[in-house]
Amino acid sequence: MLRAYLLIICDPEYRFQVAHSLEKMENVVNVDVINGPYDLVVEIIFDTMEDLKEKIQNNIQDIDNVMSTLTLILSDDM
Repeated sequence: MLRAYLLIICDPEYRFQVAHSLEKMENVVNVDVINGPYDLVVEIIFDTMEDLKEKIQNNIQDIDNVMSTLTLILSDDM
């Protein structure tokens, strides 16, 4: 199982609603609302890079009020 963190910018007025939508998604491990240049940090697990790409493009980026995402994939070299 692979793991990634998504940094999400969304409409600040809706960040808690976006967080609740993300928490309900399969493979989402944790969602934190944060302050700074990003609004949310999402921890997600996946089997393949294609699975991750599909999840982000077809599910996460389609959530209302999500403006942009940045994906950080954890290295398995540890």
